[in-house]
Amino acid sequence: MAIDNKKIPFKTVLMDSWYATQRLMALIDNDRKIYYCPLERS
Repeated sequence: MAIDNKKIPFKTVLMDSWYATQRLMALIDNDRKIYYCPLERS
């Protein structure tokens, strides 16, 4: 992830629902971070 280049420590990611792609959420999950994202029901 791009944030790795900045060496900024973090444990949690807060994002809007339009960022919630399967790929991005998998990257965050694989990095063992916690993420919060509202999801719309279909």
